[in-house]
Amino acid sequence: MANTKEVRKQIASIKSTQKITSAMEMVAASKMKKTQDTMLEGRPYSLKIKDVISHVALANSEYPHPFYEERTPKKACFIVVSSDKGLCGGLNINLFKQVIAKSAELNEQGIQSCFALIGTKAAGFFKSVGGQVIAVAEKLGDKPNPDDLIGLTKVVLDMHKNGDIDQAYLCSNGFVNTMTQQPNVEQLIPLAPLAKGHIRSITLIPVSKTSFDAD
Repeated sequence: MANTKEVRKQIASIKSTQKITSAMEMVAASKMKKTQDTMLEGRPYSLKIKDVISHVALANSEYPHPFYEERTPKKACFIVVSSDKGLCGGLNINLFKQVIAKSAELNEQGIQSCFALIGTKAAGFFKSVGGQVIAVAEKLGDKPNPDDLIGLTKVVLDMHKNGDIDQAYLCSNGFVNTMTQQPNVEQLIPLAPLAKGHIRSITLIPVSKTSFDAD
């Protein structure tokens, strides 16, 4: 039977561990709050850009940009955004299931699939299950630099320009709260216009073609 001294040492050790765990929890909560705030601050801009693009799709008639061109689809590209690390529950696997389901649905229609992968988890998953991977971007960190995605983005856009793919889908998780992330598979190309009831006048300066083709 343990003597009083040993029991006291064990209690002190447990209390020390509790303090360390509590400090780690506070640091993790602070990091999550900063990341969450950054994400929520950027969301309105993302939504507004989608809104403007959708309006332009209806407002612009003199210059039919390829991104709005409806082709007979033969091949689609899925741009899959995952995390670099695990320990996040079903965050990644739920998204991957959605992607696989959509790919299978297109395959039944005679449409092939390829994948542009962002994040180590996506790269590992599609390497194990198979599929044509055309580009990979990994280890972007907590504050991704858009420049790190230029290569992947160019591969996808060039393939569309050359007629190697006809559709592109952006696959990512939508933040609901800290416990819930909603997997989304959203068509990116061809760009979809808003419903006709939302049409409003838009003036592009400079002219439409210059706006669309700007680097």
